[in-house]
Amino acid sequence: MAKSSRAPSRRRVVKLLLALPFVRFLDAYLARFIGLGSDTAIAAAPLRVAKVSELTQPWSSVSFPYRLKVRSKDVYKKETVTEETIPGLVIRLPDDVAEKRGGGVKGKFYVVDLHCTHQRCVTTYLQDKNEIRAVADIDAKNPMAYCPCHRSVFDLGQGGKVVKGPAKQPLWKFEFDIKKDEIVVTGVDPKASQWDPGRPGELFGEYPVREGEPGL
Repeated sequence: MAKSSRAPSRRRVVKLLLALPFVRFLDAYLARFIGLGSDTAIAAAPLRVAKVSELTQPWSSVSFPYRLKVRSKDVYKKETVTEETIPGLVIRLPDDVAEKRGGGVKGKFYVVDLHCTHQRCVTTYLQDKNEIRAVADIDAKNPMAYCPCHRSVFDLGQGGKVVKGPAKQPLWKFEFDIKKDEIVVTGVDPKASQWDPGRPGELFGEYPVREGEPGL
């Protein structure tokens, strides 16, 4: 019995399989750079992350997770929703640093996304000057955030400014309010892009963040 001429040849099947990664890359490229797809980060509801009364000493801190949902649409308008957990840190600043920033009680606190702005590794909060010198080869005047992946260093006394390494942007920050004794996160810096090494082009994404629902 003769084979059907409509049956795909083995060579054709192999070519199709080899083309799949390129198709996936093209889909991501079109979505990111031509604008046929879209990603929108949806901020979570306001989140209590610390108490003012528990952060009384300069450079004392409280860590917290901030869960952010990201709604994505590909070039075919197919929608998916994923969740990312952002590692956050609330830091009480010394009075001299806080005075330069202004802003009353709110100016005494710095609420930072611990993701490195280079490739989103999680940075480490280092307070000990000897430890900073040992791992980063810097004589620091104040605590730093250190990325163990590519050794970027961020000066927390200067708003998360990059002082060493491949990172180009300062650390991303959270939007927050002070309500009586509560420090409440209300949103995240729109530049805090979600980076997924499994998706081509994801590194370059920046998502507009909508404000969370009012109230607690």
